[in-house]
Parts: sequence; C-alpha cells; structure tokens
Amino acid sequence: MNEETRKQIEDGQPIAILHLDKKGQVISEESYNLENISLSEYQTEQLARATYEACQRFYADPENVKKFEEWKANKENLAQNK
Repeated sequence: MNEETRKQIEDGQPIAILHLDKKGQVISEESYNLENISLSEYQTEQLARATYEACQRFYADPENVKKFEEWKANKENLAQNK
C-alpha cells in the first residue's frame, strides 16, 4: 500500500482494495472506513432510479424470468433438504 492510500485511510476516507491474480480474478480484498460513506439525496435517487430501470430491463426478458424462477426453486429445495 502506498503512502497516499495509507494517508487517505488515516483521514477516514472509505477505500476498498482488491487484490487480483494474473487472470484478473479477485483473490482477496481489504476495506477501510466504509461506515463513512454518505450519499446525498440526489445520489440516492439516482442510484434507486438506475437500479429500478435495470430490474425492469432484466424482468422484461422472459428467459431471465425463467432462469430466476429456476434459481429460486433450487434454493428453496436446498433449504428444505438441510
């Protein structure tokens, strides 16, 4: 970790550090000060709008709905068999 990143962490800035392997897969992660994240009302609304629109696009595709229902059924079966 470099000095600038260390200083940001000490100053309370939220930081997530991902460690990747040569293939770009995450092998470990570190997070600092994530409790200091605070979104404005505008940012919260924009995030909600983007999430809602992404959900609408996802569920507009019948194939996605079918895959979701299959996933949900498998999860319920696993829970019942425990």
